Amino acid sequence: MRIVYYCAAVTGSGHTVRGIAIHNALVRNGAPCEFIMVGTLGMAELARGQGIPVVELEHETFETLAPGCYRESATFRALEELDADTLIVDLAWYATHRIVADLRAHTVLLVRQVSEDFFSYEHDGTAVHFDPAAYDRVIRIEPCDLPFDAQTIDPIVIRNPSEILSRADAAAALGIDPGRPTALIATNGKPGEFEELTQTYSYLDDDYQLFCTSNHHGGIFPIVDYFNAFDLVVCSGGYNAFWEAVLFGKEAVFIPHARRFESQTQRIERCQEYQSTGNGADQLVGMLVG
Repeated sequence: MRIVYYCAAVTGSGHTVRGIAIHNALVRNGAPCEFIMVGTLGMAELARGQGIPVVELEHETFETLAPGCYRESATFRALEELDADTLIVDLAWYATHRIVADLRAHTVLLVRQVSEDFFSYEHDGTAVHFDPAAYDRVIRIEPCDLPFDAQTIDPIVIRNPSEILSRADAAAALGIDPGRPTALIATNGKPGEFEELTQTYSYLDDDYQLFCTSNHHGGIFPIVDYFNAFDLVVCSGGYNAFWEAVLFGKEAVFIPHARRFESQTQRIERCQEYQSTGNGADQLVGMLVG
């Protein structure tokens, strides 16, 4: 069984990390399959570092993906050649909604919190609207309102709590004192956000030993492996950072960063008390492999 994960990331590591989380769940559940990540991946080196095959593509335009043209696009050619049994599309309906009809794969679209205007765009004077029927499954991966029906799973995170290091082992690996209160400052969104965060919260050095890391600067990945060493987490309100902190029960300070279609403020205000039943990555694998 071949599972292909596609995304059309612009910045940050969020979509790449979500693909890695699904790969980890496949391994954890002993699913007999080949897993490949493809698309315009942010920080594709993170996936390669986990031993995951990656096919990187250039960004497509609406012109190259238009009716009559999309079969010549790099995205179509790559997905056709990979010939997946299951294609998981992470959010990027606008790049795949025509292509999936020509593939034999069982198609799954993952949708997180986005504004309603994300589900339409205008090209060549014509409005193009999202049609959930284009995919075999549309799955909501966090609590949010969507303008269509969707299956729902718990948020997808890269690790399960039983898989990470103990406090002593994590502290030893990071070279910090496990007996002292420790704060983590970390974010992997747009360039410059990490520097702003570390400057704003440098005062925590008065009460904590600080550990700061970002994938933009060759930081520790995945930092969640070391969560038991941290008493406080300061991070963005982006999907992965937020849900890792919430689902691992960390005391956290969440900083909303502006995004075009996503409201990190809304996620922070609405979802901190969310009670999950498990890792959405495992639930997704159960759906696809079962």
